[in-house]
Amino acid sequence: MRIEILGEETISAQARTYAEYRLFAALSQVMDTNRVRHARLTLQRTKHRAGERVSCTVTVDIEDGESLRIQTSEGHPYAAINRAIERLSEHNWRPRATEDSRVAHAAAE
Repeated sequence: MRIEILGEETISAQARTYAEYRLFAALSQVMDTNRVRHARLTLQRTKHRAGERVSCTVTVDIEDGESLRIQTSEGHPYAAINRAIERLSEHNWRPRATEDSRVAHAAAE
């Protein structure tokens, strides 16, 4: 699994490190990380009517060609990261066909 964290220079190195930790931890909890080919989290500042916000986009590419993209926008980098990770954790990840058959085989025994 390759994890990539991208952020504008206005996003602190500490926030990028936090994003990497949260993304890895979340993926490790919700799926077999051997299935993840590439995970990318991008942070950028955006202008909104209410003022400046931070956009967080998470893209996860799975070995079978499945891809997931989540985008959030909050007032602070950490809030944007946390919201994106919450949504990632809530996603209904499908198991691989081999995982389905192992579960069915174990249930039959």
